[in-house]
Amino acid sequence: MLTYKGREIPETLGEIVTPSHTAVIVHDMQNDNIGEGGAYDKVGRRIDVSRILPPMVRFLETARAHQARVMYTQYTNLPDWGAFSHVWIRDLLLHPDPANEQVFSTLVGDTPGWPTVDELKPRAGELIIRKYRVDAFIATPLEYLLRLNKVRTIIHTGIATEVGILPTAWHALNLGFFVVVPEDCVGPMEPEYHAGAMAFLRRLAIVTTSDRIVEAWKEVARR
Repeated sequence: MLTYKGREIPETLGEIVTPSHTAVIVHDMQNDNIGEGGAYDKVGRRIDVSRILPPMVRFLETARAHQARVMYTQYTNLPDWGAFSHVWIRDLLLHPDPANEQVFSTLVGDTPGWPTVDELKPRAGELIIRKYRVDAFIATPLEYLLRLNKVRTIIHTGIATEVGILPTAWHALNLGFFVVVPEDCVGPMEPEYHAGAMAFLRRLAIVTTSDRIVEAWKEVARR
């Protein structure tokens, strides 16, 4: 632990991800966008999470076992693009595409395609943040709930690195949270943008692996 003018500042990975002040956020792993037979799948745009799903399942189980908080974001639309800005609607109307229209009409709150997939579904008492923008802090109670629970560190998992995780991570840093990204537990919407998003995240955050975080948790537990 570093000490600076009376302030104790976490230094090592173990200190940063100490479970008592850490939240693991699962970003947008929802039926419509990643599930077989979901709306994205029906138009050939299903997001491939085959690489990250197994390590995420293991990681969440371990996080719970170490009593780190697990939270979820679920991207939420309203019927008839009711939550879309004029900017987005203008673009969709000027460049009509039936596939785009179908995709952007998905993830309506409380419809079958909206929840997180069964493999990762929230446990009783775990918080779900309905978000209407890719940045999970905009127009949501996320910051309030993190502060209320004395969270200092956010571990980001899920999708998509270049869509929601990057702006949420940046926002979190500006709010003073430690940001940790296990690279085996995050994936892109469009594969060609993943490397660039991860390169930027390495400038902003602590990029590591789920195994290293788990080992850090075990070390904390042994003390």
